[in-house]
Amino acid sequence: MTYLKKNAVPAKYQQADGNIGERVVRNKRELVSYNQTSHIRIWYNNQPEGYALHAHEALEVFICIQNDYQINANNKTYILKEGDILIIPPLMSHEYINDKTGIRFIYLIELSNFFKSHDYKSIEPLFFDAFLCNMKTCPDIYETVYRLFMEMNAVYFTNANFWETIVYDKIYQVFIEISKHSEFLMSEEFESSSHSASRINALLKYIDVNYSEEISTERAAEYTGFSKYHFLRLFKLQTGYTFHEYLTIKRISKAESLLATDIPITEIAFQTGFNTLPSFCRTFKKYKNYSPSDYKKLILNADTDNHSNL
Repeated sequence: MTYLKKNAVPAKYQQADGNIGERVVRNKRELVSYNQTSHIRIWYNNQPEGYALHAHEALEVFICIQNDYQINANNKTYILKEGDILIIPPLMSHEYINDKTGIRFIYLIELSNFFKSHDYKSIEPLFFDAFLCNMKTCPDIYETVYRLFMEMNAVYFTNANFWETIVYDKIYQVFIEISKHSEFLMSEEFESSSHSASRINALLKYIDVNYSEEISTERAAEYTGFSKYHFLRLFKLQTGYTFHEYLTIKRISKAESLLATDIPITEIAFQTGFNTLPSFCRTFKKYKNYSPSDYKKLILNADTDNHSNL
């Protein structure tokens, strides 16, 4: 399926490589076309149309500049207002729902190594869903994050020297700001109990290593030293998820990585803590919108010839 932009793009926002705005999706996988020999594409978008359900390996960031815009990501609906920033992690299914003109910027950035890093693990729970950044959700960092993206635009669309390096520097600054936001949330919710936060953090590290084991709520509470009900309240406060949700999402995240290998799906199910293959398949489909076998095809069938973007 090919999508081609119809409305004229202002001269200052046209692509240096001459790409006129075509995006190609095959079997719900977008074949991302980065600018020239880089690993980045930034689109100026003013189209009165949506974009069907798809996923890709690139990080995607969507900034609404003029008029509202609807994005469905990971089974959640986001109605973006002017100035809103939505950050969609790699391989998260999403679609655009739109029938009116407007102005938006769409950033596609290859960041696979960062998403495997220790630093990312510390903020990973914020990206179990798409991350919405605006003055209401992130008052402590929004203005800085918005400015950083506009600075990316400035070097990208003028084709400045070292523009790719500068854009990468600024996207890493964005994630540093998000890490500060994570600390801000924790300080607000645990202002008088840093010891409680450290116990929950210790459990998160334990889960990251032992996700394949049977970890009941009672066992997790005992690990932190809290009563079951106090533990459940504190865990939800710190992570934004119930304990069961967090453990399930962590297992699905690990399964995503394993599906990129030659390990059989049945073995992956048991390696990630699921007791039966049907349970694994059902849960994976619920969270990723794909069956494990379809997801495996999505990430392994990397047809990269002559692909381009919006």
